[in-house]
Amino acid sequence: IAQVQVLQLMSSPSAVALQYAVFRNIEMVEKPLIVLFATVGAQFTSAAVVSYGLQKDKNTGEKKATVQVMGVGYDRSLGGFEMDMRLRDYLAAKFMEKYPKKSPITKNKRAMSKLLKEAKKVKTVLSANQDVFAQVETLHEDTDFRMKVTREELETLFADLYPRISAPFADAITTSGVSQKEIDQVVLFGGGTRVPRVQEEIKKATGASVLHKYINTDEAAAMGSAFMAATASSVFRTKEIKLKDANQFPFYVAFHKLVLNDDVDTTNRTSDGGVVMGLFQSGEIAEEKLVNKELYYRNNAYPQKKAMTFTKFTDDFHFNVSYGNLGFLDDKQTREFGAQELMKVNIKGVADVFNQHHDKTSKGIKAHLLVGESGMITVDSVEAIFETIPANKTETGWLDSVSNFFGGKEGEAKEGEEKKDQTPEEKKANETDAKNTTNTDKKSEKKDEKKDVSDKPVIVREELKVETVVFGIPQLLDVGVSKEKLAALQKIDDEKRATEESRNKLEAFVISMKDLLTADIYKSASTEEEMDKITAALEAETNWIEEESWGETFKVFNERLAKLHDYTDPVIARVKEMKGREAAVADLKQAFNLTEVFLAKIANQTEELRYHTAVELEQLEKLMNDTKEWLAKTQTAQTALPLNVDPVLKLADLISKRSSLERELHYLVRKPIPAWYKEKLKKMMDDLKNNGTLTNDDVVVEGKEGKKEEGKKEEGKDDAKKEEVKEEGEKNEKQEETADVPSSDDSKKEEL
Repeated sequence: IAQVQVLQLMSSPSAVALQYAVFRNIEMVEKPLIVLFATVGAQFTSAAVVSYGLQKDKNTGEKKATVQVMGVGYDRSLGGFEMDMRLRDYLAAKFMEKYPKKSPITKNKRAMSKLLKEAKKVKTVLSANQDVFAQVETLHEDTDFRMKVTREELETLFADLYPRISAPFADAITTSGVSQKEIDQVVLFGGGTRVPRVQEEIKKATGASVLHKYINTDEAAAMGSAFMAATASSVFRTKEIKLKDANQFPFYVAFHKLVLNDDVDTTNRTSDGGVVMGLFQSGEIAEEKLVNKELYYRNNAYPQKKAMTFTKFTDDFHFNVSYGNLGFLDDKQTREFGAQELMKVNIKGVADVFNQHHDKTSKGIKAHLLVGESGMITVDSVEAIFETIPANKTETGWLDSVSNFFGGKEGEAKEGEEKKDQTPEEKKANETDAKNTTNTDKKSEKKDEKKDVSDKPVIVREELKVETVVFGIPQLLDVGVSKEKLAALQKIDDEKRATEESRNKLEAFVISMKDLLTADIYKSASTEEEMDKITAALEAETNWIEEESWGETFKVFNERLAKLHDYTDPVIARVKEMKGREAAVADLKQAFNLTEVFLAKIANQTEELRYHTAVELEQLEKLMNDTKEWLAKTQTAQTALPLNVDPVLKLADLISKRSSLERELHYLVRKPIPAWYKEKLKKMMDDLKNNGTLTNDDVVVEGKEGKKEEGKKEEGKDDAKKEEVKEEGEKNEKQEETADVPSSDDSKKEEL
């Protein structure tokens, strides 16, 4: 519903331990550093023994920096909140002793909340001081409360809690498998560890002489979990630190083992001498024996995957996963723990798989159960495993070897005997054949030895269908219903926020308007009747806000604010007109000046250099004159009116008139230059150049440099050319002298 992606669940001790490794920059070495984290929070007390060192990764074989939680102990009901509640009740009892005639303060929820706030303050102050005064103004029935509280009284109140502090630490050290001497550091975490007596109890339980206070108790757990979230995300790059947490409660797997009757003959009903087929036929099962095996023991490191093999099932079956062996919890903790059953796992399709592989040897059904990073157990996969002998392995070789061992081939003599009636030549030939046969047999024997290597069996794995039923988690209702509830709650919050904003606006307007009405300008801008109405309305709203406004909606506040505006807006508008009129008139007159300057410059131009049409200029001049006439008349009428009457010369009209005039003026100023006008300017430029009336910088110097550059290019060609270049230079110098003399075209040049 919230559309939040949960990356991982993490315990508070693990988050603190990870934060300590990251931000303290602990050097990871093969010899681990062992730290005990002592936590006394608001709701619980816990202890965690953690090691920091290098551990070999099973997959890669590399040594990686690892933070491993070795043991954890806790007390869920022992925390700082219990201390706050006891101190609150103690202060309430002292108040009733001092004022016995008052009604019971315990029935006043507001007074008890004040005492709880003061109790937290007193406990914090007594952590560093021997005594402090607890005081609350108007605590109950308009009565103030003040009393002295000492640290001795505080320790007496918590006398039965202090012995309980040592139990979680002893449990953590015992389950971790280390001794007190092997613990290198004891680090405090949690607001409850600020109490001196609590620190003393921690020292006794851990045997530490020094308690380290490196960690920020307000943000350490949050920072550690944030680092883990960044590590799990693919967006961030973080230090490579592996976290191994400790499983707090053992996981058990329970299933029913089938026991056959003694008279059941299974000789002819095995597929391969292994798994008994037809196990579920009537009369063959003597009993179903419940087997409950521990799969993950207490303080088992995770994440980790384990497998359990079932060898007696050939049809669909199920097993249950639950917590077990919780004898280390007392009766109260066991009740708080709740249901121990976690889930029921149904395995489907077993019979079909066994029928499919009836000619193979079954090695059982293997279930892989994973405890992930969040400490929750899940079924990763379930598979049936079969073993088969390769098809190329036969029994003929074995039979041949047996027959050859017990007898030879027909016609051959036994070893050590000779054949009768043989001539000397035949004997010699037979000896030669025997030698050849012996050599051949030796070679074949070597080849047979190489071939006589037993083939390994082939393993076949078949995935089975798994259906999981989770216990202890309530089924999620219709999401639509939940969203409707959230929308209703959001609407209530929005209305509450809108009511507060509307109330603040109304109250602020009333206060500011009362202050403004005392100014002379507001008095002069309103009549006596208007002033009386506004003053009465503001006073009435003040009384209503203080006495009757509680519980009203934002609509009521907005309506009352709108009624006040009906009274005050005319006066506010007059004051606004009075303050802004002078500046608006000055801006309009500035627009008049700019228009007059523009028209004067256009009038001084000759006809041939003017590209604005006469109609455009006439329209601009007419608009300016009409606006001047309107301003003069309106100013005269406004001067005759009193200040408490709505003005005739309004700011909106002044701004509108100025905008219209400036718009026309800007149009003419920014009018694009036509092409014919550019050609005429170019022609006039050429005429001035020819007459020599432009300055040296504009024409003559440019021409002289061009000539000199041309002379440099021709210098190496011919001596006659050099003389010509000199003559050209002299001519240019004469032209320079001529350009300095004024001509009759100076007026055109200046205009251009």
